[in-house]
Amino acid sequence: MSKIEYITNENKKIINRVNTINFDDFSPENIDDMGEYKEHGHERKRLEKIIDRGSRPYLIYGAKGIGKTALIHSICKDKGIALVEYSCGMGTSRADLQGKTQVDENGSYYERGFFPTCFEVANHFGHAVGYLDEIGALEEDIQKWTNRPLDSRKSCSAGGRTYRLKEGCTLAFITTTNPIEYAGVNNLTEDLRSRLIGSKWQYPTAEQVEKIIDWTDIPIDTVKEPLLTFSQDTFVSRKKGNIDYVLSPRDIIQFVDSYREIKEDFPDWDISDILAETIREAVIIKYTDPQEEEFIKGRATETFGVTL
Repeated sequence: MSKIEYITNENKKIINRVNTINFDDFSPENIDDMGEYKEHGHERKRLEKIIDRGSRPYLIYGAKGIGKTALIHSICKDKGIALVEYSCGMGTSRADLQGKTQVDENGSYYERGFFPTCFEVANHFGHAVGYLDEIGALEEDIQKWTNRPLDSRKSCSAGGRTYRLKEGCTLAFITTTNPIEYAGVNNLTEDLRSRLIGSKWQYPTAEQVEKIIDWTDIPIDTVKEPLLTFSQDTFVSRKKGNIDYVLSPRDIIQFVDSYREIKEDFPDWDISDILAETIREAVIIKYTDPQEEEFIKGRATETFGVTL
């Protein structure tokens, strides 16, 4: 059960009961460590400046698994900035963003949602990031409830009170979304788009992917080079409409890790068997449509030179 604090007026009269925020949950020390972030270009420096200023909400538009969340975590952890994050979904409601009335044995109280929590955390720590992951998953009518916090008003009304920044405090809102062709991703409303600046992260080139993967003990000719070629082929194949799923850097890391594990687990297997099992485990499993699975099997057989 949530702990409750009491909101009083200037005469010390209780005017509302709200849930108590555990600020330790959002402290820089408790941000999840997603590992070292390796840049594709100059995206880290620019986002650091956006977060430092906190003047305008920022959108990162790009495919899954290319490091959007990892970069935000890395910056906040390294710079000691509090982080409030929320993963949007098709079921996200106004109550998730603003808050809702709850009831306990003492009556009703207000449970603060994402935006009020962001303002309270920023005021507590002096500097915070409010991270809305996959904002494109929000239905259009829910997107409208992001307008006031994200524009020049930089405030929100919830539970009968207005939340805004104290003087000298900074709150940077960062949002991300996947490409519109992904299932479950909606177009952003015009009024939301008008409040955002941002950047589009392109699918990384083979050279960029090569720099961000640990290739230790991975054979170059039989695994590394074919894998880089194959991942780029999935991007092209999606654009042609042959498949829906593109291998991301996250998928390539999984592939490399699975290869190492299978090689260790089955020391008597030859390289082709290890590679074939890795492809099944880290690639084929991601394609549930029978036609797409057969297409990917054919491309993998051709690229890696193994029988699946």
